[in-house]
Amino acid sequence: MTVQTLQATVPALRPLRFNFAQVCIWCETRWCELPRCIAMHERSLWAVCDQCDGFGSLGDDGMTACMCTHGLIEATPASAAKADGRALPVRPPYLDEPRFVVNARPSVGRS
Repeated sequence: MTVQTLQATVPALRPLRFNFAQVCIWCETRWCELPRCIAMHERSLWAVCDQCDGFGSLGDDGMTACMCTHGLIEATPASAAKADGRALPVRPPYLDEPRFVVNARPSVGRS
């Protein structure tokens, strides 16, 4: 398995405040403009999820969704400092193994 040390500083890791449907991750209101949510998002700390290593899926086949936010989890200052510089895999483990094997067909009737 190929690993790479996370070079980005932990404060730079932050999901968008809105999900893909434009719902605020803090108050669950579409197109939220509350100063409270904006401020909470600005001071929040995030780290790469230690369960899925940032891939967003679990399991040998990658078909089980992780409960993180697109590969990130909200962190405390202590856990963010611990996660900074952690070695992370470049690809999910299930991609390191071939999903299928291609066998060459025997040539029949060719001279």
